[in-house]
Amino acid sequence: MKKIIKQKNVFVGKNVTVEPNVFFDTSNGKIEIGDGTKIKANVALRGPLSIGKNCVINTFSEISDSIIGDVCKIGGEVVSSTIGSYTNKAHHGFLGHSQVGSWVNIGGGTSVSNMKNTYGNIKVLGVDTGKTFVGCVIGDYVKTAVNTSIFCGKVIGTASHIYGTVTEDVPPFVNHVATGKLFELPLEVAIKVQKAMSARRNVPFTEDDKKNFEKMFKETALDRKKSKVKKGKLSFK
Repeated sequence: MKKIIKQKNVFVGKNVTVEPNVFFDTSNGKIEIGDGTKIKANVALRGPLSIGKNCVINTFSEISDSIIGDVCKIGGEVVSSTIGSYTNKAHHGFLGHSQVGSWVNIGGGTSVSNMKNTYGNIKVLGVDTGKTFVGCVIGDYVKTAVNTSIFCGKVIGTASHIYGTVTEDVPPFVNHVATGKLFELPLEVAIKVQKAMSARRNVPFTEDDKKNFEKMFKETALDRKKSKVKKGKLSFK
């Protein structure tokens, strides 16, 4: 169903689909929706908000004060966050006051804490932000498993795969199983996964992409060494 939105401060691109019972709240800022995006039924959108081109916003989502890139699938609750293009957070779960890169897949039920139980200031990379609301930073190509929980202020490195509860920063190219239980994600596995993800979005994985992965893996080796990341087969035991 294509619907023309005549509400003040709601700007909709070409070929945008808006299903019934979508609520637009512009009391705190404008809402922009890019070409080809589909907003499913029973969604609440609260400005200031920018949603890119060719996105899908799933039923019962609530998104506010955020920037969503192109070709994203978004579900659940998203507050005061930036999400890069070709990233999916398609299912329920909370994401707040966070920065998420491109080509990320956030599994169903994954939630991010954005406040301490003590209401104290949150540190990022050891630096006091002076803020009580800070979520996490998730690098490009990261994948989180179902029901992953990420503590506030944590930084998740490029191409890492995340399982369980994250109470520490995670270096790039790492399988995070539990606190202190880190396994290196082999370069060939990271490339294989990205090739599969690119194919699902009809985007070619080029030789330059492969070289970029090789460069990132090499340049982040010291980070994994400092964090005592294990090499060898991933184990959940």
